[in-house]
Amino acid sequence: MEEREEQPRGRLRPARPLFGYRDVGEDVRWSRQAHYRAWVILAVMIALSLGWTLTVYFLEPGLR
Repeated sequence: MEEREEQPRGRLRPARPLFGYRDVGEDVRWSRQAHYRAWVILAVMIALSLGWTLTVYFLEPGLR
């Protein structure tokens, strides 16, 4: 088994937030811009899913 490197004694620092992490509180989480952005992302996901499904449906001869 590999041995872990010993960490220095004392208090450990908290982890850094992820790159691009923007959620810093309720004001940001529930803002009008956040809702609009969420709906846009959802609409894009639905459009891509529907586009892929219909493309496969119309290109596969045995499905129709």
